[in-house]
Amino acid sequence: MKLLIIIFFVTIKLFALDITPYFSKTTGAYYKGGVDRVIIKDIDQAKEQIEMAMYYLTNKEITKALIDAHKRGVKVKIFTDDKKVRSQRYRYLASEGIDIRNDKKTQSIMHNKFLVIDQKLVWISSANYTVYSFYRNYDNFIRIKDRNIARYYSKKFDSLFYRYRFIHRPYRESNVVIYFSPEHNFKKELLKEISKAKSSIKFLAFAFTDRDIAYALIQAQKRGVKIQGVYDEAQNDYQQYSTYKMLKNHRMAVKLDKNRYKLHSKVFIIDKKMVITGSYNFTKSANNVNAENSIVIKDRKIAQKYLKRFKEIYR
Repeated sequence: MKLLIIIFFVTIKLFALDITPYFSKTTGAYYKGGVDRVIIKDIDQAKEQIEMAMYYLTNKEITKALIDAHKRGVKVKIFTDDKKVRSQRYRYLASEGIDIRNDKKTQSIMHNKFLVIDQKLVWISSANYTVYSFYRNYDNFIRIKDRNIARYYSKKFDSLFYRYRFIHRPYRESNVVIYFSPEHNFKKELLKEISKAKSSIKFLAFAFTDRDIAYALIQAQKRGVKIQGVYDEAQNDYQQYSTYKMLKNHRMAVKLDKNRYKLHSKVFIIDKKMVITGSYNFTKSANNVNAENSIVIKDRKIAQKYLKRFKEIYR
């Protein structure tokens, strides 16, 4: 019987930060009760500007909310991939007068998925803003209400939109660190966190082909760290260099997801107290070529929410 998962969330305050994790629905009617409804509410409350870096958009209700914001005078800017800019929703937004630009890079992917509202609120996700991302895939979302973080993402958006080099260092505040690829060599940081794990590592992976990360997990297991992971089955079948069999051959507790749609999350949960997520698939292209963003949150309460989601998928 297919696992039934409904949306749930919890708001956690890290010092001055207001962070709320959300998870997609996988059953029920489309456009009812999903995380998109919360995102639309935030878009509807925007007063000055909306900056969205998004690989793919098919959600008609988010599209409508962006147009409504534009019509009431909010400055709406969208940045996407050169191959996706010609898709239906983006063409429709452009026809309504919204400024949409693309990376114009045929050899790489603008894979970011973030939304900044009024430089005070940020949405980060593993998910594109498609219908399935909110209502069928396994995806995860993080809402952060913090001006410093919002401004940091806004600066990154400007560097993409206006095509200048992003030279800022990774963002660090209290228990949150934010990285952009390829500028920050995020893989180095991920490997460092894996090497410091003491008791457990759990991961959810859409695409996982990077052998360096796989070797780091093998070494962690050798020193006694308990590792569990779930791969997207269709992506594993598609990827010639998927690390699934490699880890399975090392008797690691990894599984293939049985959701008929996608396990699209990109998550590491380390020692039940750290969550690493974002748009970054665990591939060399994500680190060296594609435009990605990743966030590290060190907080047990948020980690517990991700562990609950992980366990539901793993079962």
